[in-house]
Amino acid sequence: MIPAEQRSSITQFELGQMFRKAPEDQRDYRQAAAWFARSARQGLRDAQYMTGLMHARGLGVERNPVEAFAWLEVAAAQGSRKALRCLHRLRRELDPLQQRLGRERAKRYYCDFVSRENP
Repeated sequence: MIPAEQRSSITQFELGQMFRKAPEDQRDYRQAAAWFARSARQGLRDAQYMTGLMHARGLGVERNPVEAFAWLEVAAAQGSRKALRCLHRLRRELDPLQQRLGRERAKRYYCDFVSRENP
């Protein structure tokens, strides 16, 4: 059997969803965030959106609006309308320096986790 860490980004995303949507007494946002992040680093747009959302809301990870901005910007650059809507709301919360830091981080993430998949 192949360990989940070595499976596809879609399988890892689905594991994140399983942990996020579990019944309340079994829900594990920390595990969900970890699986979404693994999948996001493999270039999956929906996982990048969820990673941004988890950081924006502080679910399973420490709340970090700059990190959220970066992941949401990467997902939006790949056509995620949900990420674009979240970015619009998040921009109102961040000052210009935080937005700049988020954009710089997003460029790195895009180069590292998206453009290498789609040269």
